[in-house]
Amino acid sequence: MKIWLLTHSEELKKNSGTGKIVKDVLESESDIIVWSRVNPSEAILTLSPNNTLLVYPCENEQQRSLMSLTPAIDNIIIIDGTWQQAKKIYNQSPYLKTFPHYEIQGVKSLYKKRRNQKNIGLCTAEVAIHLLTEYKHPAASSLLEKFTEFNQ
Repeated sequence: MKIWLLTHSEELKKNSGTGKIVKDVLESESDIIVWSRVNPSEAILTLSPNNTLLVYPCENEQQRSLMSLTPAIDNIIIIDGTWQQAKKIYNQSPYLKTFPHYEIQGVKSLYKKRRNQKNIGLCTAEVAIHLLTEYKHPAASSLLEKFTEFNQ
């Protein structure tokens, strides 16, 4: 399984961003792709909707993944940015709508470095921790430890 962080360029400038922690822990099992409206990433464009999930709230029931988190999923895309940036990335990237969506529900954020604009919002590292834990990935505990230390 590979985690693709589709990252807003402003996110890379912030000390409070958690995408870098995900990349540091997962190394080659993740990639940071800087989002561009006019030049979409070829790596993302070539991912198959058959084995890729986008972690993003569903606009309708058709988007909701019937696959859920199964071993058949090879790629997971996480939009890395503030909620406003994530919404912009999603709305200005029609190719993202072709991927089945996976919505994380019922999990409250513990992230302290930024004020969250959504009650259900998780930071990028929390999303990755949730996914890795669901998959029983050995890096889940390392990422949780790094995030906890970062979040002090």
